[in-house]
Amino acid sequence: MTRFKNILKKTNRPDEKLILLKKGLSLEKDDLGFARESYIPIQDLHGIIQAGQTLDIDFHGQESQVHYVAYLMPEFNLERENLNDYRIKYERPYETMILKIMSYNPNLFLRHKRHHVKIGLALEKKYNGI
Repeated sequence: MTRFKNILKKTNRPDEKLILLKKGLSLEKDDLGFARESYIPIQDLHGIIQAGQTLDIDFHGQESQVHYVAYLMPEFNLERENLNDYRIKYERPYETMILKIMSYNPNLFLRHKRHHVKIGLALEKKYNGI
């Protein structure tokens, strides 16, 4: 894990924050009196998120979608059958993004120890400003 920790130290951005969210019921109620579903913060994550873009542009002039890849410390476990219930909140000073987990690979080992976790993400919501 020392190699990955060294990378995290070199790429540390103290003003960015990663938070793991899970779908749950909040105390607020909707118009019909039912509890609202919302994403509840579970824990802070330590790692890097990279944005990659496929450069294919549609014939109709639409831009390609941006796909994100997260490399995180193995401090958590997700239930594979319930991946749709999890999101990652990526906070930066100028924007906040809610990223949906598309793929999850916790089995990245180095010298018989879990080294890091790789997660494929897609943008779900984006808020500009603070």
